[in-house]
Amino acid sequence: MGGIVFQGQSQSIFWQALGRYLKGKVHEIFQKWDQETRSYPVSLRLSSLDGTERLLTQFVAGVARRALETDQALRGRGTPATDTPFEGGLAHSSANVEIHRLALAHRTLLPAEHSEGEPSRWKRVLDALNLRPGAFGMNIDLKKLFERRKR
Repeated sequence: MGGIVFQGQSQSIFWQALGRYLKGKVHEIFQKWDQETRSYPVSLRLSSLDGTERLLTQFVAGVARRALETDQALRGRGTPATDTPFEGGLAHSSANVEIHRLALAHRTLLPAEHSEGEPSRWKRVLDALNLRPGAFGMNIDLKKLFERRKR
C-alpha cells in the first residue's frame, strides 16, 4: 500500500474487485460446464451440475476467507485484527447467490429426466427394493413393484 492506511476507498476497491472476480469466475465455470457436458445424458448432467455447484461454493468460500485474512492484515499493518471487514460478506454472499441462480437456471433448462415411456424393469425392481437392517436385511415393496404407471 506504500504507506497508505488500508481503509475507505482503497478497502472498498479491494472488496469490489474481489466481488467482480468471483462473479466472473462463477459465470466462466458454468459456461465451461455447459459446453463440456452437452453430450452427456440428462442424469449425468444433473449430477455434474450438483458437483459444479458444490465445488464453486467451496472455491468462493476459500477465496473469501483468504481475502478476509488479507483485509485484516492490511488494516492491522501486518497484525491480523479480529473485527469484520468492510463489505467482505457482500462479495461472498453475492457470489453464492449467483452460483445458486445459475445452477437453478441450468436445471430448469435441462429436459425432464423421465419424460419418455415406462421405466425399465430393473429400474422398477431397484425402486421397490429397500435395504434395511432387520431379520432378512431387505424387503421388497410389492405394491410399488407392480403398480401401474400413469401415462
